Amino acid sequence: MPHIRGTIHGTAAMVTLVVGSVLTNTIQEEFEMFAQLATTTTRLLIDVAELPISEEVAEVVVPVGVLMGIWVFAYELQRL
Repeated sequence: MPHIRGTIHGTAAMVTLVVGSVLTNTIQEEFEMFAQLATTTTRLLIDVAELPISEEVAEVVVPVGVLMGIWVFAYELQRL
């Protein structure tokens, strides 16, 4: 049943993106260090790497990547 597993993973990835962006905005408002990290990440992705993405997307890249990494890690541990 790989199609069911794929559907679950796709849905979970979309939910992770939404939750990650909401958490990012909330955490940036509360913690100055996280806001500085988001600003630094934005500058690195846009100015240094010259990626053609908006600043809003660049601010969410690292926190959402961390959330997705944790989710995949937990899934792989469950499969062991």
